[in-house]
Amino acid sequence: MRDENVRHLWSDAELDEALAALHPHRSADRTEFDRARASLMRAADAESDSADSSSPPRKTRTGAWRWIAVAAAVIVVTGGVVVAREISNSSTTVAPAGPQSSTRVAGAPFTHVVNEYTGTVVVNGRTAFSVPQRVDWWIPSDPSGLWKRRWTRMAGAQPIGGVLRAVVDQPPEPATLEETGPGGHFAGAFPYPSPTLSTGWYRPDPTFIDSLPLEANKLIKRIMTDMAAQGSHEYGPLAQPETYGAPQRDMRFPYQSATGMILSVLASGQAPAPLRAALISAMGNPDSGFHRSSATDSEFISVSGWVKLIATVDRRTNQLVEVQALAMNQAYGFQPGTRISSAKYTYEITNQPG
Repeated sequence: MRDENVRHLWSDAELDEALAALHPHRSADRTEFDRARASLMRAADAESDSADSSSPPRKTRTGAWRWIAVAAAVIVVTGGVVVAREISNSSTTVAPAGPQSSTRVAGAPFTHVVNEYTGTVVVNGRTAFSVPQRVDWWIPSDPSGLWKRRWTRMAGAQPIGGVLRAVVDQPPEPATLEETGPGGHFAGAFPYPSPTLSTGWYRPDPTFIDSLPLEANKLIKRIMTDMAAQGSHEYGPLAQPETYGAPQRDMRFPYQSATGMILSVLASGQAPAPLRAALISAMGNPDSGFHRSSATDSEFISVSGWVKLIATVDRRTNQLVEVQALAMNQAYGFQPGTRISSAKYTYEITNQPG
């Protein structure tokens, strides 16, 4: 990215303020939200200023500028680094992940959550592949509007165990599945995280997010109560290993205590800043199933069954950045340290879904 294409570096506080306005289900001041949204919509329909690089020095930003910036730019968030680029003047070589057209559709702007993950597939009980996959969610500014999600299994699977038999043992073919749902409620089965999960900790929707307390002590009590009522601990943000062909073998790894619940809400991209902070605080409670890494305060570790779970967060924004599951022993034929499943998360604001 060239310096001339960088228009404005957002602070974490400004980003959270923008995201809070785009998620009215957790807005503390509805009047402020309505004012901000009106400013944003007016700005989105306005023509952009001249691209002349010799424009006068920028004045001190006001509160209104932040909402104009949302409409004029696509905000890319990767590992807590936030950069806003003006769409109308940007070179296509540095275009952000969001759409380049200023055309807006119903529900815009959208929170676009991207999960690029890998999952292990064992073929014919002999060859294990790490298969790259991706899930995109587009969450409208009004969460009662039409949501969109897309799952993609990509090419480029890599063998990570067993003896590669290029002719006999082949990874699954690339595939994609796309679905829309009002208010985040989807009718069809979806490969990730599970086709059978109902709304709740593992598949949160705006109503569920609204039900969670923002105070850390109350939240951990709610987590512990709900955890006792959960039947299985196999669910969470990571893909479980799959088997194709015979023999079939159950290789699912468990999530210790409430780790899968907490990570699933953070990974959804729906949690506002106060709730993210409370969830990170809950991860520091030993009852959650996590313990802090001795190397850095941004990593939380959980050991359960035959895997070690490592969750990485950005402590400035309390956004979930990455989750990994590493083999701890050779119970299923993997060398210790082999990455069984992983996920990396990015978040952005965009005018169009898809």
